[in-house]
Amino acid sequence: MARVLITGASGFIGSNLTRACLKRGDEVSVILRPRSSTGRIADIASRVGLYRLDVTDARALHSCLAKARPEIVFHVGARTRFENRPDLQDLADSVEENVSPLIALLSALAACDCPPRTFVRTGTIAEYGDCPTPFTETERERPGGSYAASLLAGTHYLEMAQPRLPFFAVTARLALTYGPGQSESFLIPRAITQLLAGQKVSVRSPLDRRDLIHVDDVTTALMMLGDNPDGAGPVVNVGTGDSPTVAEVMRTLIKLTDADVNLVKFSDQVRDPVELIVSAERIRERLGWSAEIKLQDGLERTVKWARENIITNLATEMQA
Repeated sequence: MARVLITGASGFIGSNLTRACLKRGDEVSVILRPRSSTGRIADIASRVGLYRLDVTDARALHSCLAKARPEIVFHVGARTRFENRPDLQDLADSVEENVSPLIALLSALAACDCPPRTFVRTGTIAEYGDCPTPFTETERERPGGSYAASLLAGTHYLEMAQPRLPFFAVTARLALTYGPGQSESFLIPRAITQLLAGQKVSVRSPLDRRDLIHVDDVTTALMMLGDNPDGAGPVVNVGTGDSPTVAEVMRTLIKLTDADVNLVKFSDQVRDPVELIVSAERIRERLGWSAEIKLQDGLERTVKWARENIITNLATEMQA
């Protein structure tokens, strides 16, 4: 048991991490942005200390930390999508949204009367960009967009600042995380909903390969890092190391949803396949962690959740 503070608890990974920490018996506080929805944690909101604030608001953050007194901080909040703009405003926006809040949080934690013992931040395998696969933590990263570049900047800032921080800090670079409750702006949940509803699905890059990790494996890894940050090192990949093609994933979803195979249209691949695959050797060797949920099982759980929630709700709305 520990006093835990989680930023981004209204998001997909953050809400699952909040539930996992509560299940473990932790005393959990969460920071939500002023306009963030509590939908994902509505049923557990009464069991957590909930603080609505912008972490760049020094006074509000100081008050939150004085009350929560966290021993472990999980910084999960980040904006994931920035559209490229001719005036390069997406670069400035990504710094404001993803880098500045990290620095503000670190500054407040370092200066508070009772700093935490551990700071765990989620990064992304998108930080590697155009690197040989599987990605390893020693690669020279080459991010391809503002989101990836801003998270990479945070990774380097955190590693640079570590000697000046009164707590251990680690960045967990997550593979492509999926699972029940994920936004339909991502391929797997969108495809599941469309297939269950009998709608057509277009797959533009069927030969691309993806390291897909279930959100439950991610939360387990994050909590392990929270307990053993010094054992992992400043940056550690969290993934499965497996690399199914997008076409293979879609064929599995067709079977799990009992959908007509003709609903899925695989386009001809017009570019070289892109691989997003990590090496998870470091976290396995240093902490003994490895992903336990096989893709078939994880997709089955996700389809089951969609049947019980999204499709049932759609049917109820149609009958109303």
